[in-house]
Amino acid sequence: MKVWKAKGRIELNFNGYDFHIKPGDKFLFADDVFNLLPEQAKSAFEQAHSVLPPFYKGEPLRGKTLLVIAQAAIGDALCMTPALREIKKKYPDMTLNVSISGRAKPVLEGLPYIDNLLPMPIPFKEVARADYIVKVVEMVNTPQFDNLSLIDYYLWKLYIYKAEKETPDVLVDEAILHEMKERFDRIREASGGKKVLLFHYLASSVHRTLPPRLLKEIEDLIWDEYVPVICALPDEDITVETALDVYGIRAANFSVFMKDIKYLIASVALSDAVITADTATLHIAAGLGKPTVLISGPIDAELRASNYSTVIPVSPNYKGQTCISPCMQHATTEPCIEAQVKRQFYSPCIDSIPPKVIYLALKDAELLLQKEYEKPERCIVCDFNGDIPLFEVINSARVFECPSCGLQFTYPMKVMDYDEAYDKEYDNLLKFGELSYEFYQNLKDEKVEIENWSRLPRFNILIPILSLLPKGRLLDIGCSTGFFMLIAKKLGFEVYGMEASEKAVKIAKDKFKLNVVQALTLDELSEEVKNPYDIITAFEVLEHVHEPMKFLTDIYFLLKQEGIFILSCPPFYKFENTAKGYRKYKWWYNDYPPHHVTRWKPWTLHYSLKKAGFDEVHLFTEPLIPGTVLEGVNPFSVNLKLPDGKTINIDTNLTKAIVLETLKPLYLNSRLLGNFQYAIAVKGKNSINLEEIIKKAIKYSAVEIIWGKGDKL
Repeated sequence: MKVWKAKGRIELNFNGYDFHIKPGDKFLFADDVFNLLPEQAKSAFEQAHSVLPPFYKGEPLRGKTLLVIAQAAIGDALCMTPALREIKKKYPDMTLNVSISGRAKPVLEGLPYIDNLLPMPIPFKEVARADYIVKVVEMVNTPQFDNLSLIDYYLWKLYIYKAEKETPDVLVDEAILHEMKERFDRIREASGGKKVLLFHYLASSVHRTLPPRLLKEIEDLIWDEYVPVICALPDEDITVETALDVYGIRAANFSVFMKDIKYLIASVALSDAVITADTATLHIAAGLGKPTVLISGPIDAELRASNYSTVIPVSPNYKGQTCISPCMQHATTEPCIEAQVKRQFYSPCIDSIPPKVIYLALKDAELLLQKEYEKPERCIVCDFNGDIPLFEVINSARVFECPSCGLQFTYPMKVMDYDEAYDKEYDNLLKFGELSYEFYQNLKDEKVEIENWSRLPRFNILIPILSLLPKGRLLDIGCSTGFFMLIAKKLGFEVYGMEASEKAVKIAKDKFKLNVVQALTLDELSEEVKNPYDIITAFEVLEHVHEPMKFLTDIYFLLKQEGIFILSCPPFYKFENTAKGYRKYKWWYNDYPPHHVTRWKPWTLHYSLKKAGFDEVHLFTEPLIPGTVLEGVNPFSVNLKLPDGKTINIDTNLTKAIVLETLKPLYLNSRLLGNFQYAIAVKGKNSINLEEIIKKAIKYSAVEIIWGKGDKL
């Protein structure tokens, strides 16, 4: 920000305002706003040296004047409102002034907690009247702005941190609402009473705009329930009608009626649901409490929607030639690099999102608005009896999180049909890739299978551990087609297996001659199979079980004294989650109902095993390995300035290599950052130092997975 002084009289229409400037008048400009001035206007100013009020750092504001210096797009301005509302509620006798662009001014006009709306640039006399200033300009591509949601960013800047209501305040013009209502009513009547879906596929930059083809495919899925309406603003794409014709889209195009942002607000208010790529529309819909799906590829959708309880964010799981989504690049004037490499206009990451995922996300958004629904009375692990908050709605199921033990579980329970999963595509399960069950059926001979599965991190780490345990009877629960049983058999164990899928049992018996029985629960086992075991394993089973405490307790009683139970399940705090925060609505990892009905934090897993009766519990994950790291971080190319003033470019591949090389100590020593979480639980006393074995197993496994055995001649 700089203060500029007029060298003469200036008549200027700029940034949505008319300025009548006299010689010597001073204005505070954001640098990027000054750069938008016509060259002739720039030359009419000279830089002035004036002292600004101090930056606000949380001081009491009773009787004081606070100036929030903003420029703000429409969405940014809406996101300021929770912080502005809260600070005025905290200090009702303060004066709150806000500078704003003319384009965004309409969404702040009429809000009772803003005393004065000022233009950008700001007359310096208004700046001088302030006791404190808050700078929220020149934010894009700054780390603070890019790593906080917009709501959180403004709360943080105003030292509020938490608002009572973290959705924007959106004022609806009643006259415009009445005008648009007639048009919406006609659409509903013509469609036979369908609900109206406002579909805003245009965004402020090309690489965040949705392909019209996607609208067509979504339209086919929703047509029985919704009639889609498009409401593009005047300064957005003027080719909407052409796109509708080319793709045969039946949506009603109300763009011609969108005179300004107030018409879009009224249209959102009159709609029953919203699908949008545009963040301004997102913030309007969230403020008005509409069920909304935000689709985003380059920018993390959950980051934009994390404060909103009526929004489902949908992001792609895309790895391209030049990027990994989200790339967090704010391109504006041309397609992204990946699109250019692939010779297409729309961003390939957005193009990769299946329309069905968006449709089912819309159904979940509708569920979010339901006030009355079934809630668990107690936690299924720790028996906590109290309010168990909703964590997310996903795939038409509600996931709750116990405030006592941390377990996440779906309620009511939705358990999938595993015979159906083996036989064909499980139609009700959202997924980007194929379920692993299909992969498990494409088997080679026993020797090749042992070699292939032993190389996988989640089994490679177990080989040093199993090699040092006493050999005896081993039962593998959820054994699938027997791949782990083959490894255990090679290590000297007498192996048995149980599996819910009839097809998997048949493959294990016919292909590998393994002793496997079909059973969904331990209660279904025959007395012969129930003979006590030295070791019981259950890999990626616990998250599928709808009565986890009974499952763990039954295993405890099925073990011999000094018997050992080894289980694995998805880790809540793997490296990706630690790097990016546990993001809700991960549509691509199948970690949701009906595939997975529980999620386990380390302390939840430890507690449950101790409650089941086990005397000794050890927790760890498979090693953190390079591929795992790159699921959590996305190294960019950087320009490095040398001491001699020269600049060299370090491309993405080189920055990846530097990151991975730097993190090598983590590969050998990380205890809880890998992609599969393990627990080893002992019944009774144990003479083996399992902690020492686990530490060594992590090192051995990491070395072997990353660098190999080193046996080549």
